[in-house]
Amino acid sequence: MPARILIIGAGVSGLALAQGLRRANIAFAVFERDSQLDSRLQGYRLRIPGQLQQDLQALLPEDTLRNLEATCARTEMGESNIRATDGSVLACRRFSPSPGQPVPYTVDRGLLRQALMTGIDEDVCFGKTLTEYKLVKADGVDVVEVTFQDGTVERGSLLVGADGAHSVVRRQLLPDVHLLDTDAYCIYGKSPMGHALLSQVPAHLRRWITVVRDETPVLQAIIMGEQSPVCLVAEPVRFVANDADSNTTGSGIVPENYIHWGLLFRTNRLPGTTTSEKDAMAERLRRHPADLALELTSEWHPSVRALVELQDPLLTAGMPVHSADPSVLQRGWSPSACITLMGDAIHLQSPAGGVGAFAALQDAVCLLQVISEKGISAASVGEYEQRMRQGALVCLERSFRAGEELIGAPRFEKCLPVKL
Repeated sequence: MPARILIIGAGVSGLALAQGLRRANIAFAVFERDSQLDSRLQGYRLRIPGQLQQDLQALLPEDTLRNLEATCARTEMGESNIRATDGSVLACRRFSPSPGQPVPYTVDRGLLRQALMTGIDEDVCFGKTLTEYKLVKADGVDVVEVTFQDGTVERGSLLVGADGAHSVVRRQLLPDVHLLDTDAYCIYGKSPMGHALLSQVPAHLRRWITVVRDETPVLQAIIMGEQSPVCLVAEPVRFVANDADSNTTGSGIVPENYIHWGLLFRTNRLPGTTTSEKDAMAERLRRHPADLALELTSEWHPSVRALVELQDPLLTAGMPVHSADPSVLQRGWSPSACITLMGDAIHLQSPAGGVGAFAALQDAVCLLQVISEKGISAASVGEYEQRMRQGALVCLERSFRAGEELIGAPRFEKCLPVKL
C-alpha cells in the first residue's frame, strides 16, 4: 500500500508532524481521543527558541506558519527573582538570545494547536480512542492495523504514538516502561491582565519571567527533616495582535492578555503520609486546584499573591508531576518498522524545565526529515529514535535540574516508578 502515516494524538507534536507530512505530500490521518481540540485544559504559555524556529519554517506549510506568527505574544528576555513573603527583588537580569539566533516565539498552547490545524481539519478525527494495534500483511508487506473503541479499524504503513503521558501505543510497544513519580505537584493557572491585576500587581512583577520563592521556616524544616519550598513561575502573555487596541480586552484574533503562572511544590508540603491520604490529596488537587493555590500562598505578600487571587478558577488545573525515566532512553530499544513514539508519549518531563513542547516539536521535525529522506523502515525509524532519545535526554536533564533548584525535587535515580 502507498505510504500512510497514522498519528495517534492531536497535541503539539502530532499536529506539527501532520503539517510536515502535508507539506511533503505524504498521506496521513490524525486520531484524537478528545471530542474537540479544546476539550480540556493543557497549559498556556510556550517558548519556541530560535534554533527550533528555523526548523519549523522548513517543516510547516506557509499558511500554517503565517497563522502561528499572527497569534504570537511579545517576548521579553529577562528574569526577576522575588521573595514570596515580602515581595522584595532578590535578583533581576535581562538576557539576550545566542549570537545569530532570533528572539524566541512566545505562544499560547491553545492558539498554537489551532494554527497547527490549518488546512488539515478533514484529516483529524476527534473522539477516537485507540484500544490496540497489530501488524498484518497487505500485498505481502507489513502494515499496522489500529482498532478504536468505537470498533472502527484503520491501516497504515507507520503508527506514530503522540498520545501523551497515558499513551496506549507506548503501553503496547514498551510494556515494561513506566513513568517516574518526581515527588512534586504542579498547579498552573491564568490571571487575566485586566484593570484589577494592573492596579494590584506591580509593573516589575509583570515585566518578564518572574520566579517567586517561598522557603521553609527553620523549625518546620527541622521537624520534617527536609525542606519543602514552594515556587511560582509567572510570565506575562501580551499578544502582538492586541497592541493596536491599546487595551486588554482582546482583539478577537487572540484572547485577552494574561499572566500565566505555575505553582510547584513537593508532596511534603501537603499533609498526609499514607497511600490513602496521598490519594485524597491528589484528588483534592484535581478537583479544587484554585482553592489549594490560594491556601499554599496564604502568607505571601499581597503584591505577589494577587497573581493567584486574580486567577480565573475555571482555567486553573493541578496534577502530580511525573516524568519519563532517563535510563530507559539511555538503554534504548529495538526499533520497529511500523511503530514509533514522540513527545510526552515517550519523554514526558516536569514543567520545571520549560522544554517539554520544545522536545515534542523537535521530534516532529526529526521524524519528518528521516522518513522524507529515507522512507519507512526499521533502519529509518531506528535512526529517528536514536536522535529523538539524544535530544530528549538533554531536555530531561534540564527538567530534573530545574526541579532540584526550584523546589529541591529528587534526581531521577531516587524517584519511584508509577503506573498510570
